[in-house]
Amino acid sequence: MRNILKNLSLFSFLLCLVPCIAWIIKWQWQSDKTLTVFDHALYWLTETGSVPYAVITCGIFALLYFWLIPNKKQAILVIVIMAFSIALTQGIKTGLKNLFAEPRPFITALTTESNFTTEQFYRCSKLERSEIVRSFYREKSDMPMWLVRHHSHEIGYSFPSGHSIFAASWLLLAVGFYCLIGKGDKKLKILTALITIWAVLMLISRLRLGMHYPIDLLVSVLIAWLVHIVMFIALKKRFFIWQNQLTKTIKS
Repeated sequence: MRNILKNLSLFSFLLCLVPCIAWIIKWQWQSDKTLTVFDHALYWLTETGSVPYAVITCGIFALLYFWLIPNKKQAILVIVIMAFSIALTQGIKTGLKNLFAEPRPFITALTTESNFTTEQFYRCSKLERSEIVRSFYREKSDMPMWLVRHHSHEIGYSFPSGHSIFAASWLLLAVGFYCLIGKGDKKLKILTALITIWAVLMLISRLRLGMHYPIDLLVSVLIAWLVHIVMFIALKKRFFIWQNQLTKTIKS
């Protein structure tokens, strides 16, 4: 059990380095003034955590785990638990966003240059907010269309980061189940490493694209860490009991 908790904490700390480094170097989002080819690549990566593409991402991860876990009944149980984890953390994220109602960095910049406040912006409907964003960027010919599309779609609140908690949750699921059932499996180890890279880049993308502040990312990772610490403590005791019950159910 101690090994699982240590690894969950270690990988959570790795993700926390992204917002912490942003604070240390005093990084701030500078609109489109510092965009690079790397940012365009980050846009495509961040879309893997955006609706509806996040559903495809979940499906791909589920299929990979179903393929890589030899015991298919065990694989089904793992996938069910993963689905529950993602639904739970996204539910927590949605509740906190509505509670704190913090504007995104790019929306704060947009309203600063316009004749209305962030409060007025968020009182508009989603369609109206999207049109306001598109209208604002029509006057900025140097803003790439891919970023305009992304901003006009992501017109919700900032705190906490849904993409970050999505990525952190998948990483901690990968780490937790590797420790629980896949220790020594090279394929699962490689998949965990790839998810780690994906998750780190996901957090970086949210800062670079003007979607979030560092505090949004940090709190998202800590929420995911807390949820999965509790979850894997419970799973360590019950996982194999549930697996046996599922096996009997499927046979009957």
